[in-house]
Amino acid sequence: MSSIRISTTKFFTKRFAVKVVIQILIVMLFVPNIVSTFDVFGQVDSRDCFAPLTTILDSSYSGPVIVDSYWVDQGTSSTIDATSNNPIKKEIGPGEGPSVFAVVLNNRGNIPITSITAFLNLPSGFTPTGESMNPQLLQKYSQVSRVTDNPAVGNYYGTVQPGASFTIYFNVNVSPSAKVGTFSTTLVANYAQTGVIAQQCSSALLNVPFVLPGKVVLDASTATAEIPPQTQSSVSIVIENKGSADATGVVATIANLGSSKGASGSSSNGGSLVLQSTTTQLVNLGSNTFNIGTIHAKSKAVISTIIYPSSAASGSTQEVQLQISYQNAWGKLSSTTISTGLVITPNPPQSISLSYLGNTTTPKITAGNLDTLNFAVANNSTDTMANIIISLVPQSTSVSIVGPSTWTIPNMQSGDRQVLSTKVYAANALISTPTSFTLTANYVSKGQSQTNSLTLGTFVVGNIKLQIYDLSVSSSGGTPGITGNLLNQGSTTGLYTTVQLAPSPLLDAMRSARLANSTNNQNEQSPQQQAAAQTDQNPQRQGGQGFSGQGGGGQRGSTQQFIGDLSPDSPIPFSVPVRGLNSLSPGMYKVAFKVTYADDLKDFHSIILNGTVNISGKNSQSGNTVSEPPSIFKQISLPIVIGIIIVIVAVVVFLMKRKRSKNKKLKLVAQGDNDIVSIFDGTKKKENES
Repeated sequence: MSSIRISTTKFFTKRFAVKVVIQILIVMLFVPNIVSTFDVFGQVDSRDCFAPLTTILDSSYSGPVIVDSYWVDQGTSSTIDATSNNPIKKEIGPGEGPSVFAVVLNNRGNIPITSITAFLNLPSGFTPTGESMNPQLLQKYSQVSRVTDNPAVGNYYGTVQPGASFTIYFNVNVSPSAKVGTFSTTLVANYAQTGVIAQQCSSALLNVPFVLPGKVVLDASTATAEIPPQTQSSVSIVIENKGSADATGVVATIANLGSSKGASGSSSNGGSLVLQSTTTQLVNLGSNTFNIGTIHAKSKAVISTIIYPSSAASGSTQEVQLQISYQNAWGKLSSTTISTGLVITPNPPQSISLSYLGNTTTPKITAGNLDTLNFAVANNSTDTMANIIISLVPQSTSVSIVGPSTWTIPNMQSGDRQVLSTKVYAANALISTPTSFTLTANYVSKGQSQTNSLTLGTFVVGNIKLQIYDLSVSSSGGTPGITGNLLNQGSTTGLYTTVQLAPSPLLDAMRSARLANSTNNQNEQSPQQQAAAQTDQNPQRQGGQGFSGQGGGGQRGSTQQFIGDLSPDSPIPFSVPVRGLNSLSPGMYKVAFKVTYADDLKDFHSIILNGTVNISGKNSQSGNTVSEPPSIFKQISLPIVIGIIIVIVAVVVFLMKRKRSKNKKLKLVAQGDNDIVSIFDGTKKKENES
């Protein structure tokens, strides 16, 4: 009996061993095929995954299902919020370019799945990027994707336990033609169930909520770019949504006002914000927080407040910083800080203007004299100025204000103008030296004290005061002239001084006498002499000279005398030749001289000095260097005179020859010839000849 049991046990043992070996052989037979279903990318081989496509996901369906889909940043490490452990959904708008679309799936079955390859059918406006554009893979995917020819491919290489979720990422290019909204599209998931040998690959067609949410892009700018200082001004700030998605629940807060972000002494009271730095002060007198609500895509919202800049902020650029919180395209609460600018205009060109009134832009002060300085004070602003105090201060101790130096004006209306005048005195030590005055105006404008000043540069020159005296008539080289002395009674030297005759009664008398003499002598002259006399009487035919001598119409022939430098209190003699003084009758005549000189600045000046000169008979005769011929010769013409001279010369020659011949005969008598008669009558000569 025991042997029978042993035999039976051996029989069943062998039979169980045969079954195990058979199952192992079957497994070994299918293992190479299962391994060959994955290529080097870990994707399902298209030749092996032709299982029926599951399209009805009922309660009996066992496989992956879609849980969520959204856009994320490149790289999976930044897709999870560290604080909430929730995925960070990224805002994507048209034209975003290469982006990452995430699809979250869950293993609904009770068997682990692995080697998941998903094919996402992309709507219009989206194209695949990354490995989905690999030409070698595209050929495989076209056979197993079972979707259109625009698939994006994603993979998950791990094992997903039953009930676990996993995420597949797709590289998608968002073109500018893409539209914001939700698109109905599909995804084919190919996967393998772990431990199942009968079916190597399974496929499921899943619906995916493909959403392009758009993007919120906020910007801010000041509609009121400039505001004046010391004035309450309404400032409008424009908040613009330049993106493709609506911003909802928008709340804007003025976080900083002023040029210094780290300004100290900031406080908030009653909805107003005061921020002060070391350089400026701006006060927000209006609202500080603004509940805007929704700002639609490509639209704007405007907020307004009242800002008061102090005078220290004039001419500066200030920062307006906004803190904006809103809900983005995914409904997530977000915040951003935006800065914009505000310009505080400079104070108007000094409300009180000061100017110098004079013939020149820069005054000249004469040393040793009281000079007058005039100034103008004007209100150029649109506001009334009050408590105006004007003061004039010289910058040199050698200059004194002899007149008033301070003026008080209670108020000046817009456009008012007032002239101020005073006298100043400069010492001789400042001659040829520059100096200056400072004119300062202190006044109250808009309750604030203001100051304006004018620095007036001046030059101190000396005084040149000329006098002429001791005029008399003298003769030099037969030419008469007028001599005298020129005295500088001033305080500085006159440079480059010249003296010449100027129109005066003396020159008029000389002209009249000359014309009278020419008329009396005209009848006694030949026709040629009369023509010359007429030419001499007509100044225009002589080039316009006549009696208009040099430098101011002096007598013809008068010259300009260069004297040089005229030192103070040192008289210098001069002599101006004047031809024709001998034609005047004796008497006292008024004469004028034109004196030209330069001052310390080498600016030239001219002055006419008048005097009186005595013309006596003695002076007239002493001036005659040629005696008048007898009147009988005035009646004889030139040819007759020449004839008489020829006759006289002939008579003289004849008498000289006769005298020479007589002297020769007397010489022969002295030699011993007694026949004087024969000598004188020529008898002796004839005998000798015979």
